[in-house]
Amino acid sequence: MSGYFSNHSTLKILKILLSLIIILSSFVEVKSTELNDIFFNVYRNGSKIGYHKIDFENSENSIKPFVEIKFKVTFLGFTVYDYFHQNNENWLNNSLVQLNTKTDKNGDILFCNTNKINNGMLLNGTNNKQEVYEQILPTSYWNYILVKDKKNKKVLNTQDCTFIDFKIEYLGEENIYDNKVFAEHYKLTGKEFTGDDVNIEIWYKNSQWVKMVFYKDGSEIEYFLRDFDNNE
Repeated sequence: MSGYFSNHSTLKILKILLSLIIILSSFVEVKSTELNDIFFNVYRNGSKIGYHKIDFENSENSIKPFVEIKFKVTFLGFTVYDYFHQNNENWLNNSLVQLNTKTDKNGDILFCNTNKINNGMLLNGTNNKQEVYEQILPTSYWNYILVKDKKNKKVLNTQDCTFIDFKIEYLGEENIYDNKVFAEHYKLTGKEFTGDDVNIEIWYKNSQWVKMVFYKDGSEIEYFLRDFDNNE
């Protein structure tokens, strides 16, 4: 009988340990999917013009990013371009369920609001109001889903709720930030509702956004993670 109780106790302990391992493994898996806050310093042709930051509220099944962008370009002491954008998103099980944005673009006020309805989304923006019955991916760029499958995508412009048809090209892996970060490099091209070209190069490391360069009106706008900005 003593052997039975000894074996029974050992078996019980093993079951408890196995349960603890499963629980801890699940915890690690959830934590590994969490996104870290992002802060980019932004430069135009080598001169600092502002920032682009994203703060994430993570939970087991949802992500709530808060995006804020501020650019200010001056010439001879005068402001020639002033841009401010705020964006609140709510993602549940990797699907966008709500988005609310406001943009001040040189005095022009733009907005884009989306809410989930039945099997679709209701869009209400400056230049587009409609119901959409497909999964929406916004142009907030933090989400690696944008490029993960390396396929072209129709993406929601978070400024005004119009859509951009993005051609997505994978350019390979490379070292950036003085060889301190090894990241995947992509090129995104398309046209905005206004007819303006969108020309972006973007980098991700372990599914997290780490760098971007875009070209606008003859200027090069470059994003540097604050921790890797040599001018800080």
